[in-house]
Amino acid sequence: MNLGNPIFLIALVPFVFLIFLRREKKYLGYSSTSHLKGTKNIKTFIRRLPKVLCFLAIFFAILAFSKPQFDYHETEVAYQGREIILSIDTSFSMTGEAMEKIRDIAKGFIKKRSHDMIGITIYGTDAVVVVLPTWETQLLDKSLDRIKPHHVGVRTAIGEGLFTSILALIERDMGQVYEINKLRKSMNREKGLGKYALDFVKMVEKRGTMKNKVIVLFTDGIYNVGMEPSRPLRFIKRLGVKVYVVAVPSSGETGVEHEQAAERIASLKRGVESTGGQYFAAENYEEVEQFYSEIDRIEKDKIIMEKVVKKKDLFFFPTAISICFLLGMVLIENIWLKIP
Repeated sequence: MNLGNPIFLIALVPFVFLIFLRREKKYLGYSSTSHLKGTKNIKTFIRRLPKVLCFLAIFFAILAFSKPQFDYHETEVAYQGREIILSIDTSFSMTGEAMEKIRDIAKGFIKKRSHDMIGITIYGTDAVVVVLPTWETQLLDKSLDRIKPHHVGVRTAIGEGLFTSILALIERDMGQVYEINKLRKSMNREKGLGKYALDFVKMVEKRGTMKNKVIVLFTDGIYNVGMEPSRPLRFIKRLGVKVYVVAVPSSGETGVEHEQAAERIASLKRGVESTGGQYFAAENYEEVEQFYSEIDRIEKDKIIMEKVVKKKDLFFFPTAISICFLLGMVLIENIWLKIP
């Protein structure tokens, strides 16, 4: 146990002086019958108790003001649900109807997820986080309305979108120990993950903080710049995060030959399915409904958002003891000593 405001203990000094060092008729005292003379028996001892009880009452009252506390303890801030990132393609090929369709699909998805935390990222040539995971559906709707094509470039970097989305999910775990650039370099290798990325994976596995986290990526399915999507997907798979892709027909040129585009779509499908997710072609809303149902099947669980470390106050106990001593003093002064 320790004291939050130990300076209040200084207040004990004048009370000790007044109660135990005072002389009769010289210092101001309090109403008492302790000055009455009598034979030395049990009643004589009881007559002296009020002075001791008064001091103890004052001592414990001052101790309460000194804020006694237990050592630090942790409390968890948690919720029951999923944590989902919607990653939206804003490249040139998403101009027009494709963007409108994705915006409608995303809004419908958010309306059905009242118990889930949802965040938004966008990607084109580059990628940025628009909203970190939140329950504020109005904020999410307004953010979707503000998203326009070409916000972060005209090309399509699906790999950048995936990497930025996973950063939004692991931000709390990274803290100040892990750096984005080093994590990106360790992940963006031709073969396998580097030691830096693997160390991060081991750390979050011990913490168990990756439960029920999902990335939903909206795109026309064809990437033409940035890192290969298979590389962040390797990292995402090791973290235990599922990725779903909702693909719509592009409204503009992708700049990729038909045969090469088919290969890249097939590669993206394989990578997504390796995480336990699926690739949906949203030619019609029936397939979108299937996509909603698949997300609903992901088990909800308690997800620890953070651990709050704080002290437990104990002022109630010295306050209660002080009141007991005060009542004892009043009882002796006004009732016990008047009994014949």
